Amino acid sequence: MRNRERIVNTLNFKSFDRVPVVEWAPWWEKTTDRWKTEGLPEKLVHDWEIRDYFGLDRLNQCWIKSKKETFKYAPESKPTVRTLEEYRKIKEHLFPEEPFDARLIESWAKEQKKGGLAVWITFEGYFWSPRTLLGIEEHLCAFYDNQETMNEINNDLLNFHKRALKQFLNICQPDFMTFAEDMSYNKGPMISEEMFNEFIAPFYRQIVPELKKNNIITIVDTDGNIEKLVPWFLNTGVDGFLPLEKQAGVDIVSLRKKHPKVTFLGGFDKMVMHLGEKKLREEFERILPVMKQGGYIPGVDHQTPPAVSFEDYKLYLRLLNEYCRKAV
Repeated sequence: MRNRERIVNTLNFKSFDRVPVVEWAPWWEKTTDRWKTEGLPEKLVHDWEIRDYFGLDRLNQCWIKSKKETFKYAPESKPTVRTLEEYRKIKEHLFPEEPFDARLIESWAKEQKKGGLAVWITFEGYFWSPRTLLGIEEHLCAFYDNQETMNEINNDLLNFHKRALKQFLNICQPDFMTFAEDMSYNKGPMISEEMFNEFIAPFYRQIVPELKKNNIITIVDTDGNIEKLVPWFLNTGVDGFLPLEKQAGVDIVSLRKKHPKVTFLGGFDKMVMHLGEKKLREEFERILPVMKQGGYIPGVDHQTPPAVSFEDYKLYLRLLNEYCRKAV
């Protein structure tokens, strides 16, 4: 079975010869800096070079950014805009006409058609994007006192997503996609279900059908404890979630019992990666029953932390390969 077919089949609960062996998130720079003092070749700079060095299944991500290169953030994470008038003044620096490198994606599409490469795209979500403009505190207040600005941002973002999706599909068929949201922290969602249904869900209900019409698996990338918000998103039509952070109380085993037909990625507790083979095997044994069910690709439940040595990571990969085969 070729790599692309294996990844798509696994995410769609179809048959697979083994579970895909991937690293869905790029590595922390501090982590790779450490590894380069311990044996990782210095010449490896890009994420895909490191992926190929470790022999991981080929999976390329295109993050479709909503801001042009001319956009300038306010210093120290302060609000870039506070009012609707300020937002309209900076709009010329948002929503690029060419939101990705078309030549690069053309080269990916050629590899993808041969079956050796899977491709996914990322959109900045309807919680994430206004926060990057309004600032963290001001964004949360905007659900009460700046609704017009937040809604206009998201309406413009929705139109941008529809346009960017068409542009991408003219070149390449994404195998799945993610919405960057980060809507939760370790105790749960940052907003209420009522706020979600009023201000976030309407935009998902307009873009998700376009994604499904083009056979694109839709996954929400949101950190922290996602238990409460999973049903909220499912009601908008999305298919799955990542990264399933164990330290935030997310347990892939119990989550799958509650949602047997939902797609998941991640879920492997990164905090055991430097604790030796016994702890690693215990963690793989914990998630193995879900790996066997399909619809789940295991991986680090965010990015590999700098506490993990080069040898630690190679051990993790050896066991990941073993258990991805054991799952069948």
